[in-house]
Amino acid sequence: MFSRNMVLRSVELPIRAKFQDRFELFPLSKAAILHETGDAVEWVYFPETGLIGLASETSGGESAQCATVGYDGAVGVFEACGSRRVFHRAQVQVPGRAWRARAGTYRELFDQSESLRTSVHKLVEVLLAESRQYVACNALHSLQSRLARLLVDVQDKGQCGDTLPLTQDALAQMLGVQRTSVALAVASLQKAGVVRRGRGALAIADRSGLEREACSCRETLTFARDEIYASFDTACDA
Repeated sequence: MFSRNMVLRSVELPIRAKFQDRFELFPLSKAAILHETGDAVEWVYFPETGLIGLASETSGGESAQCATVGYDGAVGVFEACGSRRVFHRAQVQVPGRAWRARAGTYRELFDQSESLRTSVHKLVEVLLAESRQYVACNALHSLQSRLARLLVDVQDKGQCGDTLPLTQDALAQMLGVQRTSVALAVASLQKAGVVRRGRGALAIADRSGLEREACSCRETLTFARDEIYASFDTACDA
């Protein structure tokens, strides 16, 4: 159990065994809503495969994706131990599967596992680094290079093969731009020979070439993640 999700994999084996019957393997179906803005936290999700998008919404009903969660993260781990409400929408972008537990079960596990607390602490740091970097990325880098970086990240975080089941509408929401702009960027990447368009999907034709097309934020964040995950063994108690 918990063999693929990086957060759950950090839990000490005796504690893992104690809690394993209180977790369930849950299918992440395409476009499924896991929670809406304002919902109470009922479940905490730990993806093994697939990708979950977190979207912030305005009072006028507009929304833009602000983070993606794959096998290296979790959904609800902060809110379940804090306000116990969520202030974003969580929706499946790439189908897969996740372990999930009731919020109360997760809080018990969090209290008992020092390794989990450390892992969640590091995850907070990684998400803060990503959110800050993406603000700079949106202001400084071209849409084509941002799209290339996003596609590489989706393949890595979602544990996908070369075919990514993402429509141009989904990519537009993930990048916070118009669909027509995404179509032009996809066409440019296809002309460069690094992707192929399909029906409701994009195929990565040249992974190395796509990485070269990606903006420098990928390299910056890879360095930051490596430094954070290697930085300490135990989180502060307070």
